Amino acid sequence: MPNRRFAVALAASLADLGLEHACISPGSRNTPLIAGFGAEDRIRKWPVLDERSAGFFALGLARVSGVPVVLACTSGTAAAEYHPAVVEADQSEIPLLVLTADRPEELRGVGAPQTIDQISLYGTAVRMFADALAPDATTPAEAAGQIAFDIWAHAITSPPGPVHLNLPFREPLLNPIEPMTPNRLDPLDPAEVEVADLSQIASALAARRGLIVAGRCNDRSFPDACARLAAVTGFPIIADPLSGLRFGGHSLDNVLGYGDHLAAGGVLDLLTPEVVLRFGPIPTSKPTWKWLEEHPETTQILIDTRSRDATISAATILEIDPTEAACSLADSISAAAPDGWLESWLELDKRVSEHLTRLGFPSEPALARIVTGAAPAGSALTLGSSMPIRDFDTFAGKGQQDIRLFGNRGANGIDGIVSTALGVAAAGLNSIVLLGDVSLFHDLNALGTAAQLGLPVTVVVVNNNGGGIFSFLPQANEDILLPDLFETYLATPHGTDFVPLALAFGIEAHDVSDPEKLRRLIATPGDGPRLIQVRTDRGENLKLHRSISDSVRGLIR
Repeated sequence: MPNRRFAVALAASLADLGLEHACISPGSRNTPLIAGFGAEDRIRKWPVLDERSAGFFALGLARVSGVPVVLACTSGTAAAEYHPAVVEADQSEIPLLVLTADRPEELRGVGAPQTIDQISLYGTAVRMFADALAPDATTPAEAAGQIAFDIWAHAITSPPGPVHLNLPFREPLLNPIEPMTPNRLDPLDPAEVEVADLSQIASALAARRGLIVAGRCNDRSFPDACARLAAVTGFPIIADPLSGLRFGGHSLDNVLGYGDHLAAGGVLDLLTPEVVLRFGPIPTSKPTWKWLEEHPETTQILIDTRSRDATISAATILEIDPTEAACSLADSISAAAPDGWLESWLELDKRVSEHLTRLGFPSEPALARIVTGAAPAGSALTLGSSMPIRDFDTFAGKGQQDIRLFGNRGANGIDGIVSTALGVAAAGLNSIVLLGDVSLFHDLNALGTAAQLGLPVTVVVVNNNGGGIFSFLPQANEDILLPDLFETYLATPHGTDFVPLALAFGIEAHDVSDPEKLRRLIATPGDGPRLIQVRTDRGENLKLHRSISDSVRGLIR
């Protein structure tokens, strides 16, 4: 039967290219894909029942490995459920191979059940879209191999990202038949990065009072390269949590642990840089990127894998690989910043660090510090896109412990956070996720996936009974939005206790208000999934954040 032969050949060709993982959700029309990947022992199969969760699960796997991961589903709305993860993969530059089964051409647009328009379903969020021909008896053995080669190449070529292959299958979907053996293909190497002439940039940085702002970067070599560049230039680094610079084995000498506090406290006006070297997308720290946005007169040089300047303030944009550029610049710069420049930044950073040692618990600022500090070496911490990553940025500081930080900050959605952390766990890392209660609501089904697969993930949920981040926005002011409208449609209180929900899934669960108990739980990973609930108050959290900000501002001034 051509469907089976094609699917077996496709899976084998992808394995030849280096595919290690496939996340497969149940459905009738993708039966050939289930059979094809099932016949390939080199690929580990992950059965994830819900497609939206599966998308983020695959995202977590691919984020850790840097190697494309397959998503395979049936036709219809199942394919649409992948869309949030595809968008995140696009903007975070994570390689995914999205394989959607479909009805053949003659059954499209005629009211056939479980059929939607899957052509270019994900729009511009994919690096490539292809609608394959339904396999038949004339389909050559090389066809599946060539398709595998094409989608793999587009997924890994800089900048990497998702590709979408739509696969129509005619009935009967499967009949017993001897599978074909495809021609073996040599794996495709990623395209070599084209490094621009950086000599002029090096001249602009030499002997200047400069600042490095490091945004999100997936390349694990970037922290060492950026730290070396900072040492050569004498520049301090405001490092995003997902830059890889805040924790790890590289030098932290120039890295600021509290760059967000410093920027919010006005240090950029007190110690104004002559030049700002920016890597990657804008950082989480709003005070930092707002200052950049409002000061285009300061020379700003942006280096990124693609041309994107959300602040519209960079004088020079180089669309090149940040790691390659940092290495090249470190080898080229002839003189460092004037004496005292870096020391002034580090002294202010030290003052903030000492001031924040007295945070009370339970509180959201203290939670970010405790979870980070207690995480065992080799852990991966996935941060929710709302308050958790902001609290980490503001309060967690920096450290030498070997932990890796992840988050879905390409599109900044709050959905799929637990599923992403499950994918990280599936990649073999001790996985911890810190997220808010509304984010957990969006991904409750992932608790079922965690129990089903028995993956060792620790879910730390901040339960402040609603969307805490909205309290920090102008909409919380009753002059803008009436309090009952704010509470009902933005804060969205829910009154849910997540501990019994986790227990209902068969997951170990704890309600924690003691900081030492929290440290012990984080420091001792379990064999399976575990949920830790920490209750806070939205109103008190707002007051605490504002009080800390005011006191830090006083330290800086």
